[in-house]
Amino acid sequence: MTRFGQSLLLARRLVEAETRFVQVTWPAGSDSEPVPGPDGSWDTHRNNFPMLRDHRCPVFDQSLSAFIEDMATRGLLERTLVLAVGEFGRSPKIGSPTTNNVGPGGRDHWPECYSFLVAGGGVRPGCVYGQSDRHGGWPKTDPVHPYDLVSTIYHAIGVAPDTEYHDTLNRPRRLVESGQPILGLF
Repeated sequence: MTRFGQSLLLARRLVEAETRFVQVTWPAGSDSEPVPGPDGSWDTHRNNFPMLRDHRCPVFDQSLSAFIEDMATRGLLERTLVLAVGEFGRSPKIGSPTTNNVGPGGRDHWPECYSFLVAGGGVRPGCVYGQSDRHGGWPKTDPVHPYDLVSTIYHAIGVAPDTEYHDTLNRPRRLVESGQPILGLF
């Protein structure tokens, strides 16, 4: 079993023990489990396609799908929201340096279009929301801003995204400054 798979197994056990919030991050490589790439991360500024095809995606796909199936079989998925998301997408321009020393076959950071997975917590199984252009560079339908994703998370756990609270200086703040829940997922 991979470290990512072990991390997801531990996450399931924590949910069974009624831990309210669990975060699993992608483990970087180590001496005991070397992962090709600069640090074992998804930061594929060089050799994007072989890195994903041969190393990252097989581990991620097998581990996450087993985790979701395990959670569903145990009846935990109904009360647990699962997200797989990074902080941005990848440029549709391959090997085109812009800011981060992109090398051959690499892809730079790209905030304009990205993917994320949401499961459980009332989300309809098999739902696909939105579409990119044919190059994966720009939203074609139903663009989603990060504020929308955060609003969706709050909505799924029963918290109104526009809930107001007061910070340490007693200034009024909203949980999410803008954005709307993606109701098409439910």
